[in-house]
Amino acid sequence: MYFEPWENAKAYSIGAELEARFQDKDSFELKDYSTKILSKIDEKYKKRIHQEFLECMVEFVTPVCETPKEAIKELKNDISYLLSLSDDFVLTTSGSYSLKVDPLKHIDDPRYDAFAKEYGILLSRFHICGFHIHIGMPSSDEALQAYNTTLEYLPIFLALSANSPFFNGEFTGLLSYRAKLFEQLPRAGLSSYFDSYEDMRNLYLTMHKAGTLQSHKDIWWDVRISPVFKTLEIRICDASNDFERLELLIYLFQALSLYAQKKPLEKIPHQILLQNRWNAAKHGLDGLFQTNNKICTVREHFLDLLETMENEGIFSQLNTTDSIPRLKELASKDELARKEIKEYQKNSDLLKVEKMGEVKI
Repeated sequence: MYFEPWENAKAYSIGAELEARFQDKDSFELKDYSTKILSKIDEKYKKRIHQEFLECMVEFVTPVCETPKEAIKELKNDISYLLSLSDDFVLTTSGSYSLKVDPLKHIDDPRYDAFAKEYGILLSRFHICGFHIHIGMPSSDEALQAYNTTLEYLPIFLALSANSPFFNGEFTGLLSYRAKLFEQLPRAGLSSYFDSYEDMRNLYLTMHKAGTLQSHKDIWWDVRISPVFKTLEIRICDASNDFERLELLIYLFQALSLYAQKKPLEKIPHQILLQNRWNAAKHGLDGLFQTNNKICTVREHFLDLLETMENEGIFSQLNTTDSIPRLKELASKDELARKEIKEYQKNSDLLKVEKMGEVKI
């Protein structure tokens, strides 16, 4: 298994991955279309549009991009292309599928066959969609520094993207149920601090030796290092069709990855990290946030982070200062999950909620 250190890689480049669902254009029922539709795509799209675990799902993967705006443009172009292949379906994306559904079919793939056998019912309704961001890191040591720092700030990304309050026909009581569902898997959710890249590498190699991991992709932490791509990848975000919000999440993670190189690491007890994550999934930006020396809300911690990074010249160094007022405005907006809940409260119609996730380019 490859998990080697690196140096002198391209710094702070961007990649993004957006998961989506094939659904019937009238009933919005999930459709097992990925094998059928993806067999039609042109060769140039085969590295950009991928199958996911379930037949009803698809993933859009950008090439390496210079700016968040470019990454969003690439996603929109690929989604538009896929939609042009057939009028038999719509594409939707949100953290979870709202309507009640029977266990679903996974694609014919040995890796996913093994997952289905191992995890059984946990994956049978895994119709959840995420938004993943990759930031190119100059070296593996700098990637580890950014990884460790990101553990504190994961609740901010979770709250800003929270978009899965309904699941299998029920209101979950959470703003992001996807976050809680995914962490049921043994190698997912909130990970731990590492003192060195070598320590992390040793863990991966030990688990590979035991047969637990086949590759680094078999770790599904909220944030992970990808040595093949020489990136740090954040995976905690719910998916959405709000492309402006997705773009701002990229700006934020890019800035945090650079800021981590200047910020002394403050290790927060794991139980507090877990509680902060829960509070963000449950209450979004209004959730309680605690560090070793302060208690505030997730929203306040987000605004404090923005102010500090602005004062440190992080956005200036990345030439992204125009994102600062937009990020501050995002802090004042409702989470997408709250908009879904408000729509449901009008007439208890989950179909209307599900239609809110349709991707229209």
